[in-house]
Amino acid sequence: MKPFRITLLTISLTLLLQANAYSQTNLPKNDASTAALVDLCKNPNDMDARNFCFGFGEGIYQAYLASRNSKQKPSICFTSETGTREAILQEFLTWNQSNPQFNQERAAKTLIRFFEAKYPCK
Repeated sequence: MKPFRITLLTISLTLLLQANAYSQTNLPKNDASTAALVDLCKNPNDMDARNFCFGFGEGIYQAYLASRNSKQKPSICFTSETGTREAILQEFLTWNQSNPQFNQERAAKTLIRFFEAKYPCK
């Protein structure tokens, strides 16, 4: 029984120590700036980071929908022809290159600004 416990303990410790090896991206702590988001989202090979970016953008849009005044005309309108989330992310990264003045602002505020500029309601 003792060899079994030693083996189990060894395997458990090995797996525990390996958990950090799978981390793909080191995020700066407490940095919610546009520059940090762009830096995270620009690598097409880091799928974990890309998925975070897709979820972050969706969350910002859903928060906009939930908090906007329903008596006022919406300022952001996505249509069925808008494109894929990958296309929207690429548009955001391109737009950000043309608008670096927003890099130190909160990423959520900049995303709303981007959505309003690229997907205004008509």
